[in-house]
Amino acid sequence: MDPGYDVEPRPVRRSTHRGVWLGVLIAAALLGVALVKPWTAQPAPAAEVVTASPVPFASSAFALIPIRPEAQLAPVWPAESVPSLLADATASQVEGALGGLALHSGQWGVGNAGVGPRMLRDEPWTDWVAAVPEIVDGGPLHVMTWPGTSMCGDLPDIYDNPSLVAVTTPSALVPDWRLTGWWTDGSKVAALSGSVRQVSPAGNRGISYLERTDRAPWPPGRYEFHVIAGERTVALTVCITRRG
Repeated sequence: MDPGYDVEPRPVRRSTHRGVWLGVLIAAALLGVALVKPWTAQPAPAAEVVTASPVPFASSAFALIPIRPEAQLAPVWPAESVPSLLADATASQVEGALGGLALHSGQWGVGNAGVGPRMLRDEPWTDWVAAVPEIVDGGPLHVMTWPGTSMCGDLPDIYDNPSLVAVTTPSALVPDWRLTGWWTDGSKVAALSGSVRQVSPAGNRGISYLERTDRAPWPPGRYEFHVIAGERTVALTVCITRRG
């Protein structure tokens, strides 16, 4: 019979390292929460909604033709003394179309010439209309507008934004007749004296041209031109307002 051995039980010691690490993890978690402060976080800003602009479209064939800035904002009177490079270049293109105005020499009327936009972009054009001659003795007759009346009424009209204006007369008029004129837009009145220069072609006494000293387009409005021939003065009144 084997002898028995009595072994005294010894208590098992638990390791303290596990508890230490657990405490470190809990402390780190609490520190992270304290730093982040999720209870004070602000909501993310809503995304900005951008609405696209509508695609431009042309309402008519003329809307496809770009309009020159100087045509949209034609200067008024008085004119500048020196032309800009753009106005000078544009007005020079008009000279090739003056033959269309010379065809009307020999009769009372007013015409003009310009460069686009009418039917074709940058294409020179001319316009002319017969005007009623009125004998005057003194100042203008038709530059004042009265309440209840329109600016042009039954007056003949021609294209707007021209670079040059032509006045046609009977060829029997005395040589070297002179031109002067006035303009009104219904609220303002201006004399053209000092703002235009007259050019009369040699050998044709039935037409003379006027252009602004700055060669810019003429502003829309009612124009009264006086033809001073010797001791007689004849007035021709038209509106430069019609759009092509």
